[in-house]
Amino acid sequence: MLPKLKSLAVFAKVAETGSFSAAANVLGISAPVVSQHISQLEKTLDTALIYRSTRSLTLTDAGQRLSMHAHNMLDAAEAGLEELETVMNSPRGKLSIAVPSFLASPKFTAIFAAFMDKYPDIDLEISYSIERHNLNESGYDLAIQAGDISDSNFMVRKLTEGYGCLFASPDLVEKHGVINIPQDMFDLNYPFICEIGWSNMTLHKTDGSGEIFKGQVKHSRFCSDNGEAKKQMALLGRGLAWLPEMYVEKELLAGELVRVLPDWTSELISVYAVWPRNAGSRSLTRLFLNFMSEILAMNKKSKNKAA
Repeated sequence: MLPKLKSLAVFAKVAETGSFSAAANVLGISAPVVSQHISQLEKTLDTALIYRSTRSLTLTDAGQRLSMHAHNMLDAAEAGLEELETVMNSPRGKLSIAVPSFLASPKFTAIFAAFMDKYPDIDLEISYSIERHNLNESGYDLAIQAGDISDSNFMVRKLTEGYGCLFASPDLVEKHGVINIPQDMFDLNYPFICEIGWSNMTLHKTDGSGEIFKGQVKHSRFCSDNGEAKKQMALLGRGLAWLPEMYVEKELLAGELVRVLPDWTSELISVYAVWPRNAGSRSLTRLFLNFMSEILAMNKKSKNKAA
C-alpha cells in the first residue's frame, strides 16, 4: 500500500505539472525516478495512465480519472499537515496527565494553572491516583510517578525529590504527649493514619549519622490511598500522618499541623515524569514537560538562594 501511495503522489504531480522534469523539480527527485514510479503504478494497475511523446505528456482516460482521486489525496494530506503545523505553532488540544494524589499540593497545582494561562487553547485532564499507569493501555499522555521506576519501558525524566515526614495536629500532640524519639510514638499509643497496605515504618536520622529506626504499625483506624484524605484526617486530630512536606506547607504555616520528629524523615524519594517514546519534541506532552521542568528549576534556584 505505501509504495503505491508514493507512486500515486508522484503521478499527481506529473498530471499537475504536465512533465516528468517539472514534477521532479517540485518533488526534489530525478526525472528517471519519476518515470520509474509512473511505470510501476501502470504495471500495478495493468493499464496505461500517460501517453508519452518527445514533446508532451497526455493523460489517458484512466489517467484522468485517477488524477482526480490522486489530487484529492494530496490535498487532504497537505491540509492535515498544515493543520498540524498550525497546532504546533499555536498549541491546542487536550493533555491528559496521571499524577500521585500528594501532588495536589499548592505548588504543583500552581504549575498546572500557569500552564493553562500561557496556553489558553490547551485543556488539561488530571487524574490523581497512586496507581502505576501503563501509558500504552491507559491512554494518558504523561504520568508523574514517585519511587523506583528503573523497570520503566517509557521515557523518563527526574523532576524533583523530597522526603516523607510525620505530621500531627497540635491537639493530638497535647492529648498524647510530646514525641522526642521514634519509639515514643508507640509508647504513647499514638493513633496512625496509614497508606493502604502499609504497616512498616522506616525513619532515617537527618544528622548524617546513618541511624535508622524501624517500627511496625500494628493497627490503624484510618487507611487511605489518597494524600488529601490523610491530610484532612490529620487536621481533624485523628492520628499521625506520613506525608511529603511540600504537601502540608500551608497547614504548617497556619499552625494547623506540626512536624513530629523533625530530625527524622523517610529515605529520599524521587519524582519522575514518564511518557511514551513516540511523543515527539513538538507534542503537547513535551511542551508541558519543558514548562514544568523550567518552573521547578527556578523554584529550586530560589530556594537555594534563600537558604
